[in-house]
Amino acid sequence: MAALLQKLSQRVLLLNGATGTNLLDKGLDPGESPSLLNVRNPQVVFDIQKAYVAAGSDIILTNTFSANPNNIQKNLLKKVITSGVKIAQRAAHSRAYVFGDIGPLGELIRPYGQLGFDEAHAIFRELARVFSDVGITYFFLETFTSMIEAKAAFLAARSFSKHVFVCFSLQDNGRTIMGETPESVAVTFDALGARGIGINCTLPEVACEAVARMARVTAVPLIIKPNAGRITIKGNTMHHTLSDADMAGLYRAFVNAGASIVGGCCGTSPAYIKRLRKKSKRLKKQNIARRCLLSSPTTVITVGKKPLIVGERLNPAGSKKVRAVLVKRDYTVYGEEARAQERAGAHLLDVNAYHVDFDECTTLENALFEVLKNSSIPVFVDTQSYDAAARVLAWYPGVGVYNSIPSQTRALRRWLPMVKKYGFKAVISLVGTRIPRSVDERMTNVERALRVARAVGFPTDDLIFDPLVFSASTERQQLEHTLDVVTVLRKRNLKTVLGISNVSFGLPNRSQLNAALATAAVKNGATFLILNPLDATVMQAISGARALFDQILVGEKAPPTEGVVRTESLVESIITGNDRMSIEHAQKLIAAGTPAQDIIDKHIARALKVVGDKYEAGTFFVPDLLRAAEASQRVLALIKKYLPRARKKGKVVFATVKGDIHDIGKNIAMLIFESAGYEIIDLGKDVSCAKIMTAVKQHKPAALGLSALLTTTMPEMGHITEEMRKHGLKTKVIIGGPNVTAAYAKRIGAFGAARTVLEGLRLMEK
Repeated sequence: MAALLQKLSQRVLLLNGATGTNLLDKGLDPGESPSLLNVRNPQVVFDIQKAYVAAGSDIILTNTFSANPNNIQKNLLKKVITSGVKIAQRAAHSRAYVFGDIGPLGELIRPYGQLGFDEAHAIFRELARVFSDVGITYFFLETFTSMIEAKAAFLAARSFSKHVFVCFSLQDNGRTIMGETPESVAVTFDALGARGIGINCTLPEVACEAVARMARVTAVPLIIKPNAGRITIKGNTMHHTLSDADMAGLYRAFVNAGASIVGGCCGTSPAYIKRLRKKSKRLKKQNIARRCLLSSPTTVITVGKKPLIVGERLNPAGSKKVRAVLVKRDYTVYGEEARAQERAGAHLLDVNAYHVDFDECTTLENALFEVLKNSSIPVFVDTQSYDAAARVLAWYPGVGVYNSIPSQTRALRRWLPMVKKYGFKAVISLVGTRIPRSVDERMTNVERALRVARAVGFPTDDLIFDPLVFSASTERQQLEHTLDVVTVLRKRNLKTVLGISNVSFGLPNRSQLNAALATAAVKNGATFLILNPLDATVMQAISGARALFDQILVGEKAPPTEGVVRTESLVESIITGNDRMSIEHAQKLIAAGTPAQDIIDKHIARALKVVGDKYEAGTFFVPDLLRAAEASQRVLALIKKYLPRARKKGKVVFATVKGDIHDIGKNIAMLIFESAGYEIIDLGKDVSCAKIMTAVKQHKPAALGLSALLTTTMPEMGHITEEMRKHGLKTKVIIGGPNVTAAYAKRIGAFGAARTVLEGLRLMEK
C-alpha cells in the first residue's frame, strides 16, 4: 500500500472502464450477472481486463460487482469470486494493481427496509473473506446509494484490510436516492479511514461537481468513475450519449475538481482509458486544513466556529413525555421532538433511551431510527452501555459524538478504540477515580485522557471535554472551577461541552439560571452547550452573549423556539410522515362522517401527489417517500373496514426482472401504489419471465410493473413484453428504473416508462 499511496501523492492514477456493458454480448442469457462469465467464459473477461491494462489502467477491478448471494447461487458464489480474482491477477501481470470489486446488495436496510445492518454486514464480511483468501488486499466498494449499506460493506472489508476505497452513485440532483450529500459521504468515510472516496455510475457533470464538493471537506484521495452520459436507443441496441473521445475530453475537468483516481463506468471502453493515458497526470494541489467535522446524511457541521447547541429533550431521565411513551415502546416521540428541537435552533441532538426495564440495545436503536428519519442534524449518542453504543455507532450514517467516557485509564482504553472504529468523536467526562473538586483535579483528568488517546491512536482533536456542571443549590463554587477549565481548554484549542440545565436542578426559575450559565459559557468559550432549545429565555441569552463576546452582528435573527408543531390536516401529516397525527386526523374525519373513499381520494392521494412532486423536484428523497407511505399505510389500515370490498382501484403485479437483485425502487413503488388504493401482488426480485407470465394469467391485473436498475438487465424487459404478445396478454406494462425512457418503452412494446413513482401513477390513470 505504501507504493500505491506514494503514487497517489505524485500523479493521477487510471482505473479501468466499464466491464458489465462490455460483456453483454459475450454469452450471457437475458438478465444474467456478468460475474458468471468468470466461470462460464473466463477468456472474454480476461480479454477485456487485459485490454484495459494495455490501454494504461494502473488499477483494474475484478469482474465481481454483482457477485453476492442475492444474485448468484451460494454453491457457485465462491468459485465466481475466486475465478474473477485469478483472471484479473493474470491480466494485470504485475503491471497494474488488482482491487476486489464489491457492489450493493440491492436491498434497503433498516430503518428504511427489512434487512438488518448486522445481516448485511455478515453478507459483506463473507464476501470479503473469499476475496482475502485468494490474495486480495485492496477492496473497491462501488455504486452504493445508501451510507448505511456502504458502512456495512466498508466495516466488513476493513476486517481483512485497511485498504478500502468506496464510491457512491448519485442522481441528477447530486445526491444519492437516500438524499445523502457528497460532503456527508466524504466526511463520514474519511472518519472511518477510507483510502479513497468518490463517485461512480453517475453523469459526468454531476460526478465532477460532487467530487469538487468532496474536495472542500477531505484530503483523502478522490475517485471519479462516471458513465458515458445517458442511455439512448438506436435500432435494436442501447447506446450511451457520450463517446470515448467525448469522455476523454472531460479529463481535465475531472482532475481540476480534485480527482486523483480517474476511470469510467457504464458505456466506457479501453479506448477511453487509452486516450486518458496520453493526458498529463499532474495532480491539482489540495490544501485542506484539518478541521473537526460532524455530519448527518445531509448536514456537515464545522466545530469551533461558534457555540453549538445540543438539544437535550430526547432523554427519558429529563422528560416525562419521553419516559411515558418509552414504557409503551412508542418511539414516535423521538421523531417529533427531534423535528421540534431542530426547528428551534439545535445544531445537534443528544439521544438517550435508557429504561431500567428494557434492553437498551433495542430502545436506543429504535429511538435513533426515529431521529434519523425525522431530523437532518448530527447526534450525540448518550449511553453507558458498551453494547448499545457499539450497535448504533456501527450503522449511524454520519459522524456523531459518543457521550461519554469517564477519564479513567481502563475505561478510556476500552471505549476509545471502538468509538474511533466507527468514526465518531468522544466526550470525556472529567470524572477520574473520584468527583473532581478543583481546577487542578479536572486538568489532571484532561492530561490522562490525552495521554491514553495518543497511546491508542485516537485523534486528540476528536476529544470533547466535559468539565462537569453541578447544581447551584449545592455546588455553587464548583461553577467557577468548571468555567475556569473551559477557559484553559479553549486557550489550548481543546473542545468542551457543558450540560447547561444541570445548574438549575432542584431550583425555581430554571430558565433564568440556565440562561445565566449559557451566557457565561459562551463568554468563556465553550464549544457545545447541551440544553433545551425550546426555552426562549435561554436561546435569547445565547444570541445576546454571542453578540457581546463573539462579535457577531447585533440583531442577528434568533432561531424560532416553538414547540412540537401540530400539523393542521391529514394531508400535511402524511406529507411530513407524522404517523400519530395522521391517525388522529383520520379518526376525526371518520367521526365527522367523511366516507372512507373520500379520505383516500381527497386526502391520501393529494398528499402523495405533493410528496411525488417534491421528489421529482429534488427536495424529497427516498426516506421522505417512505415516511409518507408509512403514514398513509397506517391511515389505510384504520379506514379499511369502512371501505366497500369492490372499491379497490385494481391489481398491479410488480417484479424486478431476471438477473437484477435491486428491488429498492420496486418496493417504494409498491408502498405508494398501495397507499393510492391499488391491490399489490409482489413477485420479488430476480424473477423469471415464466413466473411473470403465470402471475399475469392468474391475477389478471390492471398493470404489470417491471423494474430494472442495471443497464445489463434492461433487455429482459423486452424479452418479457415479447412473451406477453406471444401469449396474447394485453395487460398494461409499465417499466421502471433510473435508465428507462419513453423511447425504450415504445421500442419493446411497453405501455410506458416511469423513472419515478409519480410517473407510474400517472400512467395508471391513462
